[in-house]
Amino acid sequence: MDSLRHAIETIPIPGAPPRLSQQGAAVGLALLDTSLRLNHVRRLTERLTVVEHGTARRTTEIDVSLRLLDEGQRQATAALQDLIGREHGERAGARGTHQLWVPLARLPRRYVTPVDVFDSGGRKLPRLTQHEASRLIASGLYRLLRGILAGDEHAQSAKNELNTFLFRVHEPRWLVQQALMTLLTERNQPAENFSLPPAEGTVSGYGSQCRAMALNILDTHAELLAEYAQLLDIAVNDYLLVVLLDAAVDEHLLTYETPLYVEAKAPPLKEQWQRLLAGRRGYFVSYETTIPATVKSYHLVASTSPEAGVSHMYLSTDADRELVDSLVADLGALAERTGAAQSRDSGGAWHKILELQAQTTVRKLADLLRRRKWEAGRSGRRLPERAMPACHRLAAAVTTGEAVRTETNVDNSLLRHPRFDAANLREAAKELTDLQFAHDLVLDNSITDNEGRAHWRHSGGGHRGGEQIRVRAGLVLKDSTQSRPFSVMLYALAVGAVSFALGWLLAGSPWPYGQAATEALGDVGDGQSVITMLLLVPGFLYSRLSLPPHRTVVGYLATLPRTLGQLSVVAAAALAATIATKSPGEVVQVSLTLAVGLPVLAALLLLGQRSWHPSAVPLSRIGLPRWAVADGAERWRPVDANVRFDSSGSGDVAQPAPLDPHPRRSGQGRLRNRPPAGDQSGL
Repeated sequence: MDSLRHAIETIPIPGAPPRLSQQGAAVGLALLDTSLRLNHVRRLTERLTVVEHGTARRTTEIDVSLRLLDEGQRQATAALQDLIGREHGERAGARGTHQLWVPLARLPRRYVTPVDVFDSGGRKLPRLTQHEASRLIASGLYRLLRGILAGDEHAQSAKNELNTFLFRVHEPRWLVQQALMTLLTERNQPAENFSLPPAEGTVSGYGSQCRAMALNILDTHAELLAEYAQLLDIAVNDYLLVVLLDAAVDEHLLTYETPLYVEAKAPPLKEQWQRLLAGRRGYFVSYETTIPATVKSYHLVASTSPEAGVSHMYLSTDADRELVDSLVADLGALAERTGAAQSRDSGGAWHKILELQAQTTVRKLADLLRRRKWEAGRSGRRLPERAMPACHRLAAAVTTGEAVRTETNVDNSLLRHPRFDAANLREAAKELTDLQFAHDLVLDNSITDNEGRAHWRHSGGGHRGGEQIRVRAGLVLKDSTQSRPFSVMLYALAVGAVSFALGWLLAGSPWPYGQAATEALGDVGDGQSVITMLLLVPGFLYSRLSLPPHRTVVGYLATLPRTLGQLSVVAAAALAATIATKSPGEVVQVSLTLAVGLPVLAALLLLGQRSWHPSAVPLSRIGLPRWAVADGAERWRPVDANVRFDSSGSGDVAQPAPLDPHPRRSGQGRLRNRPPAGDQSGL
């Protein structure tokens, strides 16, 4: 609502009501409702292609089923064609066609770029312009605002300011209408508030009173408009991707491309250090995006060039965030009431209510623990009891069916179970938070060559339209050929051998040290031929190496072999320089030692790298949730990603939100307590 307030404060009061149609309002709310629920989207697939360092291509595929649209959505979207004809003049053949305008996704308004949508046959589909969609949504949001305020108990009181705003004074309403229209139709949004100071010697006039009335209505009824504010935030921050589909065909497969945003480059020294380490641990790519919580199935396909391969790939979402947050709160509340429950009469109503609450909470905990254990087993991980002892004790108490024997009978109450105590409840809440239990895990164990796939689907319900799920994926790429370090190793040995052979010939001995060798090296007769050999042979051999381009991922992985090969060339060139300048024998001896020793050391280092595992970085260090590495077999201190991509383009791209219990959602509003307004019967 801050943007709406700022618009009301700065936009001139219109002299006539803006053009807002009632039919357009119904269509706008229907489009917004459909984009929030996305009940017609059966599957969402993202294909991420990483070939060059720092750039990636993302293609989104959507499986749409028009049969899943309800009747209200069909009627409202079908009427949109008539509204467009009325706005821009009648179009031949527009009426009577079996076509529907269907929202596919919400795109961040701040970084939106032109998006072309194609069907399965490669045909480009018509898109609703953002200006047209924004005008419809603005009409709908104003009608919704008026309907919410009119439902207040004071709206019919003639002495109340709300009645004056709704029915008697027009200018404040016109101002709100114009503010909504301006916010939604203009691409630019207010970055910071600014105030226009009044002139000296003036008093508050009629225009100022109208503006103050509109602002006061929003402030007075802020609690009533809480969910409306969240809906307005979504409409202001997002564009709707709406395309025209053939209503005679139920199933559609649509494809479109959207840009990815990459973090700012690291400092040069850190960037070079990461390049050198990439040959050992692999090229680590971090990808973050948001998907609608109503999407039933999500696929992520990551691929790279044929010369590179995918070593590891995982996908994690925060789909269970609300469940874990509620469990932590409920476990804390139960811990406070457990002692009081034991001191009260076990037959009282208060005790029975607490028993039902305890059963509900601990059953949710047990089911969540079961799902995490199954996810760990499917991914080849372990979630041992010693990692979460309190959660396992509570889960056993509610699932094993154990009871407590009393003097008269057997008591099945969970409150009487010896493991159900305040200490276990508090410790279980702490374990859920510390081990990032809100994040699930999909680990791809069936990677083929240069492509990895991760498939995620909802494990539970309870998500409403407008909610967003934050997805974080990580993949480690490696050089699949493994031939480049070996070829550079042979090259380094060849350069060292050439330098050693020339030193042997110049010194007259395989041991180029001592008084005689020093004098011989300081007085080289035909230095031009020696210089030619030292420059021509290493240069020719280096040109025969098949090193990949520097900007590609494979070139990034080959940074260490490339650097060691160049170091061997530099060592040979330094020896040639000392001979060309007729340096003293001692200097030539030092340069000869370096020209032989550095290539040999480089070859030994590359030989060691060749014997290493293709990707030695543990899975725990590339962003897996902590519960997935809770057995302590691996270190879970994360490593810095070589590149980070983010689909939303929000302000935290350079430092993506970590996998902590309460990360910030980027750029998306959330509707918690009431479903989005999709019923336009009263408008």
